[in-house]
Amino acid sequence: MKPTGHAIASGVIGFFVWLYFKSIPAAIVSFLAGTLIDFDHFFDYYVNHHFTLSIRKVYAASSETDFPRLYLLFHSYELVLILWASIGIFSLGIFWKALAIGLTQHIILDQMTNPVTLPAYFIIYRIVKGFKKEYVTH
Repeated sequence: MKPTGHAIASGVIGFFVWLYFKSIPAAIVSFLAGTLIDFDHFFDYYVNHHFTLSIRKVYAASSETDFPRLYLLFHSYELVLILWASIGIFSLGIFWKALAIGLTQHIILDQMTNPVTLPAYFIIYRIVKGFKKEYVTH
């Protein structure tokens, strides 16, 4: 999904987070989590090319999957599951829940809209496959 799509979706989800929790800061956390998770693409760009702060370069390379390896360190069902389990086990508050909501909706939307394989957002799968692009994208 494109960044504008994530911003719109995160804004809508953030609105519902605000409605549910009656907390503007929680809505902001959800919005930011749903959009800023994509900063892991900068790591992929750095590892595969070189350091840059150019959002356009990183976005273009990510859109074209111009990387032989895709790490996507924050795009991980396992990390989201650990976060949700931690929220339940440690009775973490609304900001943690808002963070989890934002991250979860981002990964689900990516799974539905990006040309990726079904297990692409499982980091264990990517580790086992050596983070090779051909196992992540169609």
